[in-house]
Amino acid sequence: MINNHMLRIGVLFLLTVLSYGFYNAYLPITDPVESNYVLSAITMLKHNSWISPMIYDQVWYDKPPLTYWALMISYKLFGISDFTSRIPNTLVAGASVALMYHIAYRMSKSTFAGVLCAILLMSTLQFWYISHAVITDGFLFLFTLAIFGYSYLAFTNNDKSAMVKAYIAAALAVITKGPVGILLPGLILIIYVCSRYIIHKKDKNYKLSNDVRLLFNPLGLLFFIGIASPWYIAMYSIHGNQFISGFLGLHNVDRALVSEHPKFNVWYYYLLIVPLSLLPWTPVILYQLKNIKWNDDFDLFGVIWFIIIVLFYSLVATKYITYTLPAIIPCILWAAIKISELLIDKETGEFTTSLKRFNYWVTLPLGIYYIIFTFATAFDKSLNSIPLIVGSFIIVCTVLIGGRYITSAFRLAIYAVIPLLTLYSAITITVPPVLFNQSGLQFKTFIEDTSKPIYVYGTYYTSIVYYMDTTPTQIFVDTTDDPRWTAGKALMPTITKETFLQQRNENHGSYVIVPQKYDKEFTDSFPYPKAKLVNKTKIASIYRLQ
Repeated sequence: MINNHMLRIGVLFLLTVLSYGFYNAYLPITDPVESNYVLSAITMLKHNSWISPMIYDQVWYDKPPLTYWALMISYKLFGISDFTSRIPNTLVAGASVALMYHIAYRMSKSTFAGVLCAILLMSTLQFWYISHAVITDGFLFLFTLAIFGYSYLAFTNNDKSAMVKAYIAAALAVITKGPVGILLPGLILIIYVCSRYIIHKKDKNYKLSNDVRLLFNPLGLLFFIGIASPWYIAMYSIHGNQFISGFLGLHNVDRALVSEHPKFNVWYYYLLIVPLSLLPWTPVILYQLKNIKWNDDFDLFGVIWFIIIVLFYSLVATKYITYTLPAIIPCILWAAIKISELLIDKETGEFTTSLKRFNYWVTLPLGIYYIIFTFATAFDKSLNSIPLIVGSFIIVCTVLIGGRYITSAFRLAIYAVIPLLTLYSAITITVPPVLFNQSGLQFKTFIEDTSKPIYVYGTYYTSIVYYMDTTPTQIFVDTTDDPRWTAGKALMPTITKETFLQQRNENHGSYVIVPQKYDKEFTDSFPYPKAKLVNKTKIASIYRLQ
């Protein structure tokens, strides 16, 4: 018979999968990141290559294979489409929410705390965004959450089996994202063990040797090596030093030392990103930070976890908004602690009838958060504000009707699911035009004859290959990017601008997609009538050579 704990895990998983996945069929695959994963999985299926990642019919050393495997299995089972491309990350989101409940429940022994943490995670902006995207970071978050939870439980309860689970999760992280899957959590845990020693060394019941034995658990290390190493060994045996220089060199070491996007390589980048990523719970998390106790094992672990992740990626040259997602894990737990305090009367220990502080730190920021999204639709005519307006009506009705039945903190948490899911469902229905403008799908209507060559001037839209089943050629123009990135990532068909100009008489009927920033440069080289404007989108012009 299924116990209540397992039932809650199942319900939270299904609730997340259904609410996150219901509109996925209408979310186009975007450039430049999602399309690379999708095309890689399709290319690997085409070549039946389950070991070597591939793109444009070439081996590609960008990422380990786990995300590609998930996409390939989805395509094998359900066919290739926008919807099936997002199935793996939707399932992983459900698993992450369910695991957050399980970890929080194991830590606190409280059903309310577990459910609250799951709801908070499910409704955090960055988690919602990444769980809808076709990228590796959703997978990495799931495994990193397991490392966080099980390693903390291992040290708190002297639980060797929990540490083994943490090592298994680390192995999966390594075949998702690379060495950072073990190096960063490993660094955090070493610092945590050292900090525990400093704080507890006078405690007669504390032994540093116990922590060290837990950290370097032999069985855990064995599982880690057994799960993580086979793919790396296979890749090296097949590709030799090309794998070392391409994967470990360019896509790991060089990415850390040389910025892929220099304009984002500023020291304060994540100081801006992290508070935004935690919305709408940022205010209540900041409110809880003043109660941090350094001698409390969880607070100590959470602070070290958060600071090391943010500091590490701030020092890394290449920066993406998704990198610091694992840093939000302790923040979600801190938010749950503070919300619990706001809902419980200190004197009686019962649910408080005065929600003044709760409304100030939780309800008001959430309302402002919703209003910001609603008003944002007014500044872009392509966005439909009706879903958010209808959502507002549903939320108001829920608050007015449900308010009379909220007699406990647990009921409040359950009722909170309705407005939160309404909010994110409305946003999901609203965003397709934004994604469309970042996708090669926007060009499909204007390119009638795909048998003619298609060129992309100065950049590349990989999703054109996915949507049109034809491979454009990139026209390479002078760039300030580091040549290592140009050589290592430009696996698509490419010619130089000079070669393209020399071949202008041979390209009659060809299409050229020109981003706005290159439009003047292109028209100077190909004035009308040599190049006829077919149409324009928000980001580029489509020309046909005459």
